[in-house]
Parts: sequence; C-alpha cells; structure tokens
Amino acid sequence: MSSEHIDDGCLCPPKFVGDLDNFGRPIPKIFAEYRVDLFEGMSTRLPFAHWQLGQGDDMGLMVLDWTAYLWDNLAFYNNAWTREQHRLTASQEASLTQLAKLTGYAPRPNLAATSRLVATSDAKAPVVIGASVGVTSEGGDTHGALPFETISSTTIDPALNAMTAIMPRETVFDPGFVAISNGLRNLRPDEPVLFTSTAGTAAAFMLQEIKSEKFTSGETYAELITDGALTEFAGQAISSISVHSFTNEQVATDTKSSPTTTLTAEAPDPSDVSNSVLQIAGVHPNYHAGQRLAVVNVDTGAVTLTRAAKISFVNGILVPGETPVVAPYTWIELETALPAADQFKLYSRTIRGGQLIGAPKTYASLAEFGGQIAVSEKYLGDDPGHSGEFVVVDAQEQAVLISANLAVHPHNNSATLELTEIADDALSLKAPLKVHGNFLDVDQGKTVVETLGSSTGRRFQHFRLGQKPLTYLRQSDSDPTPAIELFINNVAWRYATHLLNVTEDDRVFTLKMDPDGQATVILGGAPKAGTKNVVARYRFGTTGENPTAGKINTPAGRIEGVAKVFNPFDALGGLPGDNAEDIRYVLPLRISANDRCVSADDYSVLARNFGALSAQTRSYWNPKRKQTAVETTVIFDGGLDAALAEKLRTYLIGHAPEASLVDVVEATPVDGTITLKIRVDDDVNPDDVRQAVESHFFEKYTGQLALRRIQIGHAYNRAEILGPLDAIPGLNRVEELALNGSTYLDAFPITAGAYLRASLTLEVLT
Repeated sequence: MSSEHIDDGCLCPPKFVGDLDNFGRPIPKIFAEYRVDLFEGMSTRLPFAHWQLGQGDDMGLMVLDWTAYLWDNLAFYNNAWTREQHRLTASQEASLTQLAKLTGYAPRPNLAATSRLVATSDAKAPVVIGASVGVTSEGGDTHGALPFETISSTTIDPALNAMTAIMPRETVFDPGFVAISNGLRNLRPDEPVLFTSTAGTAAAFMLQEIKSEKFTSGETYAELITDGALTEFAGQAISSISVHSFTNEQVATDTKSSPTTTLTAEAPDPSDVSNSVLQIAGVHPNYHAGQRLAVVNVDTGAVTLTRAAKISFVNGILVPGETPVVAPYTWIELETALPAADQFKLYSRTIRGGQLIGAPKTYASLAEFGGQIAVSEKYLGDDPGHSGEFVVVDAQEQAVLISANLAVHPHNNSATLELTEIADDALSLKAPLKVHGNFLDVDQGKTVVETLGSSTGRRFQHFRLGQKPLTYLRQSDSDPTPAIELFINNVAWRYATHLLNVTEDDRVFTLKMDPDGQATVILGGAPKAGTKNVVARYRFGTTGENPTAGKINTPAGRIEGVAKVFNPFDALGGLPGDNAEDIRYVLPLRISANDRCVSADDYSVLARNFGALSAQTRSYWNPKRKQTAVETTVIFDGGLDAALAEKLRTYLIGHAPEASLVDVVEATPVDGTITLKIRVDDDVNPDDVRQAVESHFFEKYTGQLALRRIQIGHAYNRAEILGPLDAIPGLNRVEELALNGSTYLDAFPITAGAYLRASLTLEVLT
C-alpha cells in the first residue's frame, strides 16, 4: 500500500454542502434567495458592478428579477416532482401507484366480500337458483346499500326451511313448574299426591287440578296444581323426583277425640301416647309399622305425611252390657301428632303416578342437546337421509353453524338432526331456535352486459367501461383478477396483465385502471372492423365492505321459489384496496418477495396481497412428514372461515416450492385497554388533540393499532405506545399511561398467534 502523502483538501470521503435534505437532495430556495444569488453572481462582472437594487426601472434589473422568479418556480416544481419519485416522500396516491407499477407490483384492488345466505323457500318442490341472481344489503355506518350476486347454481328444498328445534328440558326442579308427561296418569284431583326423591326428601300435597297444556314444540304435558309449593325439592335433579298416588283410602277417627271402650285387655291406652292414634273399623292387616301414610283432615283439607309407629287390633264395645255387642278396630299409632278433627281420611299403598319433566329451557347451548336436535315439524321431503351443513339461529339473531345428518322416523315423519360438528357448542342461545338448511353463496358486485362500441380494425383501441369500480375476484392460483369477459364479433378475447410480445393476430386485451376503479379496455390485437361489435360482460360495485349479520336481505327482484333471504353471519373477506399508505408500507416487502414464497416474510406478504389485513408466518418441524412446514396466521375483516382459509392456503402453496407444507390459521384477538391522561397546550383546541391521538392509534389505514398495521404476536410495550405521541401538535405531556388498568405493566401480554385488540380511554387536561 502506498505511503504517499494525501492532501488534506482531498474530498475523500466526499464532503457535501449543508443545504441537503435527509435523502441527499438539494433543499429548494425561494425567490429572495435566488435574487440575492443572482446579484452576487453578476456583481463580479464589470459591466454589472454598479447596478443598484433600488433602481427598479432598470431593464437589466427586471430581467434578473424575472430570472429569480423563474428559478423559484422551477425549483418548487422540481422539488415536488423529485419527492413524488421516492416512496418515503411521495404524497400523491397516483405517484405511489406508478412507482408500484414500475416494480411490477399491481396495487391491490377492492376485494369482494363473500357471504352465505339462508334462503326460505315458498315453492312446493325443490327449485334451482342460478348464478348471478342479485341480492342487496342494507346501508351501514360506512357504506350504502351494496349489490351481491349468487356465485353458482344451488338447489333449495322447502322441506329444509326453518325448522323449530325442540329445546332441552330443565334438569333442576323448579317449584313453580310441576308437570308430568301425558303418558302415565294415575293421579286424581282432590286426592293427595306424594313426591319423593332419591335424596330422601318426601312431601304430600292435595292435588287440586290437572291442566293439559302444550309446549311451543307441540308436545303435550300435564301440569299439576297442588295446595302447596314443593320448595323442599328446589335445586334437586328432576330425574331424582318421583310422583305417586295412593290407592287405599280409609275413613279414620282420632281415638283421643272420640275414645272407644275395648274388651281387649292388652289394648293400648291412647291417653298415654303423645302422638295421634287413629282407628279404622275392621281388621286391616295391610298396615304395618314404618308404613308411609298420608292423612287428610276432612274439616280443613290439610294433608299430613307421616309414618305408622305401631299397629294394634282391638275389639271395641258398640253396645255395653252383660253380653256387649263388639266390633273389631285397627288402631294406628302415628309418628306425629295431628290437629283435632272430627274425621280423617287415611291413604296408604302408593302407586307410581308419573315422572316429573322440566320445562323447555329458555336458554341453552348446543352442547346441552346431547348430540342431536329434534324438530317439531314433520319432514315431508324426498331425502330423509340428507346430510350437510345447517345454521341454528336463536331469538336474538345469534347463529351457529353445524354439520348434521337428518334422521326421519319412517312412520310419523318426525325429524332429528344428528350432530357431527358444531362451530360453537358453548354459545348460549335463546328460544325459539330455528334450524335452516337452505343456503345461497354470494359475493359483492353486480353483473352487467354492455356494448362498448365499434372496432376500427386497428390495434390498441381503447374502450371505457360505463360502470365502476370494476370488481376483482380472488384466485387460488394467482393474484386477484378482474371479473370481465370481452367479446368482439361474438368471439371471446382473453385478458392479459400486459401486451408485451402480443401480435395483431392475438385475441388479447388488457386494462388500464384509474385509482377510483374506472377501467379502460385496451385491445392488443387488431379485430375486424364492425359496428357496435365490442361487448363486455363484467361486474362492478365492489367496495370491499363487509355487511354485518342480517343486513344482506333484499332480493334485487323476484326470485322464483324464494320467500326470504338473510345472512346469519357477518360477510367476510371484503377489503378496500391499497391506498397510498398501504403501498408505502408493503411495496418494499412485495419487491423482496418477488411473487414467490421462500422466507417466512414472503408468505406473510403474499397472504396480505391475497386480502389479509395482517399476517405472520412461522416455520416449524413437522415430525410426521419429516420436513419443515410453515404456518401463516392471518387477520381478515369479518373473520376467516374454512373455505376462505383453504383458498388462501392453495394460493400460498402455488407460490411456494413444490411439496411445501403450508397451513393457515386465524389470529386470536386479545382485548387490552390503554388509559391515557394527557395535558395539552393552552393555545390549542383539546378536541383537536383528542382526535389526533385517537387517529394515531386507530385510523383505518395508518393507525398504529389498526388491523392493517397491527403486528400479530407482538407485545406492545409502553415505549412503543408513548413514543409517537411526541409528534402530535399541542400535546404538552403525558400525565399517566396505564395498560389494562396498571401503571406498572410494561407491555400487553400478547402471545404467538394472538394480536392486540385495544380500546382507548383518554382524559385530556388543559
């Protein structure tokens, strides 16, 4: 290496002038600065040395002023143009779109939401509903009425219309509802009825009335009206409680209130017994000690449940004298004392009177149905072995997707759904529950057939579509493609993303898209000249909005065989296309991915291009396949169902190396609360600062915690939340920050596969 002396004035490393921005570009000057520069430069030349700024009428001076003014304008526009050529400084969406196209990345268009509609048929037989049948949604907070169309032909069967589920019964006894099924009836009004449970509880009441009623399912039952409440059984299992009637009725008197003289020497003296002793005329060997008895006070109708303590048979004297007339009696000493009465009715020997049943539950989860749902309607369809998906909808419009096999009784046509899969078996549903088996799959957009004009026979002819925005549909093997077909002279032309190497004989066309979704058709080949022979069939009106459950409910016209439609679940998969901030954010990643999946980041970028709001990918070792696999966790607006997940998985596999193992799962939201107390400057409007803070966190496209910017599996810490607030004008300082109510928590506890679903509580101090 040479040891030659290096001059201290060498520009190694190079020295830059000071008036450059962070990107090394000159900072533009203004008119006054250029004017001074011109005068200083001209003053070194002898002919101009004596010019004076005050001599405004000098022609040369005016020329210099004009030159400074021109430089000012040129510098302004040159600076603006230069900034628009850089991703980080471009402010115009058109500039960023153009930059994206230069890299080969087509900004993501609006993507159509999809939904499954429940259809109720008013036909008398199954009918086929074709594709492209229109349905309209209600307007929402962020959108007006949106057009939807059926995706494919579907058969709907009126036999699978809304069926009423028979709710499971309460399993815990409620004293307010005492009922038995109508199958067993040994009970009679104005007689005592005995209730016993396996827990040892027993009680007897006078049965006042038996009311025949029907549940909402149509099933009949017998409600028992007694003279008292069965409060001692409250909370016990209904299955443990039995109902009995008494088959043996005897008239008895209390020996204490009407004593009887006996000839039996060993007869007990009732006056020596603290409890009651009842006597019945005749000998009744069917009574025994320990026997349960129901004693009815004839005067008051009160029922006492007791047991026999001792049984005695005595001869009572009817007519005294030397040869008395006697009659046998049965004396029953009770375990309890009875109120005095002229007469009692004694009931013994019980017989089963019925098994209590619980009322149908008002709220129940599908787990409580025991694997099958019986419905009240008879099945009169042609396919008693139907198997597939159903939706259960409750009175509060909550819905659960199930898979089930239909089982129909061959004699009475009663139907039961045997459950094979339940999307959510823990959700509490309110009766009545309706089970729907007819569906129509729809996506957002409306199809039109439009004559675009006449071909001139020349290449690169342009035709502007009459409706916008043009709909783009997801594909399982490529990026979203436009939903358009072009016919020239009744011959179909093929869509291509570009016209490179296209000849005039190729029947190919491409599209030029404006930022608002307005499309222009450009012919690549040269068709024969004709009159009004260029026709397009395309879809438009896709906004990317996802209507909530129940909002897609209005047929665009009469649909033969369909009486009603609605979406039981939120529409999903819709997404407004990339705006400037989206392009600025994703463009470097997309360039790096280069439309193929190699690294984990590539899978995440392409998942986002497919329509995910956010994505994160991890690699792991699959021990069964003995190879590395990837799992992409995603967030979709409206959620992720199995069909959409499979489409995304196929899309990623199509961009991955052969035989790659790819799985797609939905990210789990973790709720978190940010509590902020801020102080603002005296000269600002507090509402403006509040709005700026809320926008920083939750603005749809740029918000730090908005779904388009959220990081899956990332535990946001205090510094990340506080740091960006310094840039908000008028915010003096943060007085307090609490995460989930704690001022000591360092970060939100977010684990892999989860994301922060934050809410903000903001207090502004002046």
